[in-house]
Amino acid sequence: MRKVLSYSLVLICVAIFTSCDSTKQQVELEWKVYQSSSEHNDRTTAITSLNRIIALEKYNADALDTLSILYLNVGMNDAAFKIATRAINVRESKEITIVLAKANKNLGKFEQAIIHFNKLLEGSPDDLELLYESAFCNINMNKANDAVPFIEKIIQHPESGSQVMQEFYQNSQQFVPYKSVALNMLGYLQAQAGQNEAAVQSYQAALKVFPKYYLAQNNLRVLIPQKK
Repeated sequence: MRKVLSYSLVLICVAIFTSCDSTKQQVELEWKVYQSSSEHNDRTTAITSLNRIIALEKYNADALDTLSILYLNVGMNDAAFKIATRAINVRESKEITIVLAKANKNLGKFEQAIIHFNKLLEGSPDDLELLYESAFCNINMNKANDAVPFIEKIIQHPESGSQVMQEFYQNSQQFVPYKSVALNMLGYLQAQAGQNEAAVQSYQAALKVFPKYYLAQNNLRVLIPQKK
């Protein structure tokens, strides 16, 4: 009986190791498929391969991180949020915190987004993109007083007049200096508060930095007839 048990135990161990080796080989193969599809900009195949890796190894941090970032980049915000939530429980990182922040923002969950953006700002307090995102979220939560300090930091930032961000307006897009964007945001808040004179000055200041800024031009046109 002992010999039979020992032999059975050996078979079980061999089966386990064989299974582990097989899983490892499948994961390596899927990584190769992912790499090839990424090089050919085949995002559908890349996403499929990453999901297969996670099905084989549900705690594979690299696959979870990569998939959440990829989902965010293709605009699948709900999927990005779900995978990033799993990813951050396996391995916390700045990249995944960014995914959680932006996915929540894109889903309109501004309160959750601002938590992650503020956490990121603790490590990078002068990051223009993070300052903008925090201001944006606060504005959308109707928290003007909380948004203004972020806006002012952008305006005062020594590189905000040269570093640009992408803005969308009426089915078109522009790359606009952060300083112009911040001044336009400030003008919007001032106009909302009935401070039209100050709003006009902010819009004009935004256009002085970037004269072709469509959104600021439009905001100024709307406001000037109301100015008495």
